[in-house]
Amino acid sequence: MSEYQYYEFLAVDRPLSVDDQQALREISSRARITATGFTNHYEWGNLKSDPTQLLLRYFDLHVYVAIWGSKRLLIRLPRTALSLMDLDAFQLDECGLLEVRQTPEGWLIDIDVEGDEEAAWDEFDDGSGWMGALAGLRQELLSGDLRLFYLCWLWAVQVDYIREETLEPLPGIGPLTPSQQALAEFMALDPMLVEAAAESGEKAPAGSEVEGFLASLSLQEKDALLRRLLEGDGGVPAELQRRLRQYGQADQPPRRNVAELKLRADASHERHRQAYLEEKARREAEQAAAEEKQRQARVAQVARLGERAWQEALSQIGRRQPKGYEMAAGLLADLRELAIERGDQAAFEARLDRIVAEHRRKGRFLEQLQRHGLLP
Repeated sequence: MSEYQYYEFLAVDRPLSVDDQQALREISSRARITATGFTNHYEWGNLKSDPTQLLLRYFDLHVYVAIWGSKRLLIRLPRTALSLMDLDAFQLDECGLLEVRQTPEGWLIDIDVEGDEEAAWDEFDDGSGWMGALAGLRQELLSGDLRLFYLCWLWAVQVDYIREETLEPLPGIGPLTPSQQALAEFMALDPMLVEAAAESGEKAPAGSEVEGFLASLSLQEKDALLRRLLEGDGGVPAELQRRLRQYGQADQPPRRNVAELKLRADASHERHRQAYLEEKARREAEQAAAEEKQRQARVAQVARLGERAWQEALSQIGRRQPKGYEMAAGLLADLRELAIERGDQAAFEARLDRIVAEHRRKGRFLEQLQRHGLLP
């Protein structure tokens, strides 16, 4: 367990052939291999292949998790799914955990999270839930949703890689999809910074905007786009979404700068801190009220018992057992409370002194008296 590493690969566009699966079996005899995936974990070794090359040859997504806190997400996209124009706004050179590059097999998105080793050891993550949580990001990118890159940009904001006056690359990211929320957690983004970014977001195009955009396309453009769709070009939806955003750009909310996002995150932190303190005070008040009610009930009980309460305390001491000493000290503490209420504290102290003198050799009993505040 000291070197636990988890590897999972997922094929989306093309299932693995029998030959593919046999080739993967040569890499690992223990892995779970199906027509759509490869999963394995190691405790005293590593994957006997380069994960990037394995992804580019067989798969579309890869998740890696190590016990020391490192995490990695790889996504492969068709060459037509993204354009340099799409990526320019996100300042990829400043996003230290993100690398986006073109390969002969298509675009490769590589999110490499160093993580917090101490926190990772405190809360073990076996990695098995991340693929299911993150896999939707790929389809979102194919449909033109680029907020994955905004979240990576937001990580760079969090670690102060981006200048305060820099405008956000999109007009906010709200509301996030479940996959995007999972990515924010995967990258250990500050939830309050994510909340601030999600306060605003691109407006969904109205029906009239869509109609206007479609009307702006020439017949030749429409025919070309339809032909590409029929030929299986996965980049068409993203291209259409990009062009639709550009068409309706004038109606989008204004973009905020880094300083404003940080201020809003700080304000969210303060709101959450105040809410936590108020909730803590409420719980403490409820607990104090419950304890006071219990104390009053115990004092009323010993008042009804009268002398029998003293005799019961002596009987419990006589058992010479830790539980008996604890019960005796509790009864004596309640008798003290009753004495204070009645103004008989001097009589109580005198009687307690006699009990202590008689049982001074019972160290466990004396410890219980100290615990209940009956002895210094």
